[in-house]
Amino acid sequence: MALFMLQLACGEDTVIEADAAGCTAEGEIVLESTGQYGPAVRLKTYPVEAVTAVFRQAPMDGGGYGWLPQPTTGIWWCY
Repeated sequence: MALFMLQLACGEDTVIEADAAGCTAEGEIVLESTGQYGPAVRLKTYPVEAVTAVFRQAPMDGGGYGWLPQPTTGIWWCY
């Protein structure tokens, strides 16, 4: 599982543990859990206009961890 931070349009930030995050063709920001077997399960769904930015926690150059920004437009998935 990975950590994702969402900056919400209401001014709050939220951190969610999930296997994947994405922006769908339907205009939703989704966070999903995927098991070894079976389909992905949506943990949380936000309308795209409710989210101003999505970040994934990842190792940074030079050591340590930081928040990597995800695309702000278009369809994308991050695992």
